Amino acid sequence: MLKKVLLASVFALAALPHAHAADTANPWSALAQADLDFVQQSIRDNHPGPVDKENAYFKAWLERGYAEASAQAAQARSLGDVQKMLARYIAGFADGHMALSFYHQSRSMRWANMIVLRQGGRYRVAHSGQADVPVNAELLSCDGRAIDAIVKEDLAPAFLNNPELDWIKTELAPLVLLNEEEHPHAEYAACRIAVDGQARSVALQWSDVARNIFYDQLDRVRPMMDKKSSITQVGPKQYWVRLPQFQPKAAEIEELKELTKQMAGLRDAELVVFDTRGNNGGNSAWGNDILAALYGEAYINQLRSRDHGYAEWRVSAGNLEHIRQRILPMLRKQYEETSPAYRVWAGMAQRMQTALEQGQPFLRQRDEDDVLNAPGGQAAPLSQARAALVTKSGCASACLDFADVVLALPDAVHLGETTGADTVYMEVRPLVLPSGLARLVLAQKVYRDRLRAHNAAYVPSLPFDGPIQDDARLKPWVLEQLKAGGKASK
Repeated sequence: MLKKVLLASVFALAALPHAHAADTANPWSALAQADLDFVQQSIRDNHPGPVDKENAYFKAWLERGYAEASAQAAQARSLGDVQKMLARYIAGFADGHMALSFYHQSRSMRWANMIVLRQGGRYRVAHSGQADVPVNAELLSCDGRAIDAIVKEDLAPAFLNNPELDWIKTELAPLVLLNEEEHPHAEYAACRIAVDGQARSVALQWSDVARNIFYDQLDRVRPMMDKKSSITQVGPKQYWVRLPQFQPKAAEIEELKELTKQMAGLRDAELVVFDTRGNNGGNSAWGNDILAALYGEAYINQLRSRDHGYAEWRVSAGNLEHIRQRILPMLRKQYEETSPAYRVWAGMAQRMQTALEQGQPFLRQRDEDDVLNAPGGQAAPLSQARAALVTKSGCASACLDFADVVLALPDAVHLGETTGADTVYMEVRPLVLPSGLARLVLAQKVYRDRLRAHNAAYVPSLPFDGPIQDDARLKPWVLEQLKAGGKASK
């Protein structure tokens, strides 16, 4: 596979405007610089950050990080060098809505024949091929360094360089004892583990592992969450509502629409558990519609109006094309062209065209204005159901928007894991790098005066310290906590 990538890269290099014949002996350096230049220019032209007067760090890293990455690009001698350089540049923005996905990766990696997961704030061995390290042992340190320090210093700089965020520690835990091209680090000689309260040191045994073998094993110890949305009655007037995604495709769209209709039939419920495990975001309108069907649109808009924030789009030709070529066709599959949801975006395209011609840097998004300008007074909820919210560490973007409203409901309870967090930059779109080696996603709009702070997470009042994907353990625990009274999350 690497040979094919190298050949493709040589052909890509030949098309670069400043390539020299000598570069073909080592195509990686010129290819790396070309991709880096494209990434920086794309961010400069389309992302809100470079013209956002409220975020000096973003603009500074755009230039300082580029200088550091250029020095690394000049030394690139392999695919791994290119990946590491680009990953660290993007990670430096510390923005979960900016990311790279690499299409080509080495088939082999190095590991210590163990997989670590983070549960309840502790790092535990979920898979072990070493006889002296039992499953569920707690990993305390390696080569004298705490695991949090390893995540912060060895892994986060190439993932998302804000390692104080709780969800990053959870996401990176499986990579602690894995050494790969994108996140290369030292192969630690020994680690300290705790078994039944007794700490001891174990020598690590590093070896090659096929990428697919590692990730198959990871899937066994940390199964992917089912993306099926559903409503299940779990007791008298008690319902469990699974919402694992807000970015449905094909039949999933009708599935979510049907679930939304059914929510009105739950208005006499006493308890509704909203289970968002596996939900990484998407279109926040789904969450708003689901809550409005249960509690009433006027009441939900009243809760949403507490947040006086608004969104501004970065005006650019590329962002305008994205609205016209991606967003509007997607909305036509979900709504009639006469629907408010579609008309707002069609109007946005027209207004951005005008703003582009006038040289304006930002354009205010108007679809939230009806909420912000809702008539005064106190709308009564159509349901008195107590809400409980179950989250997994990856809850971000539209999932966090949903959490904003659920946790504003009276006596709402938050259980599970600490959520993810996002910056005020939203609404991503994809771009393929000139080399074809990776896809970049970047944000197009910025929230102003958002009630939830920049990169702030929700911490559950009732944290779950077991495997969050295990329904057999999680569901009875949630219902038992709520039966016992479950303290509200405010």
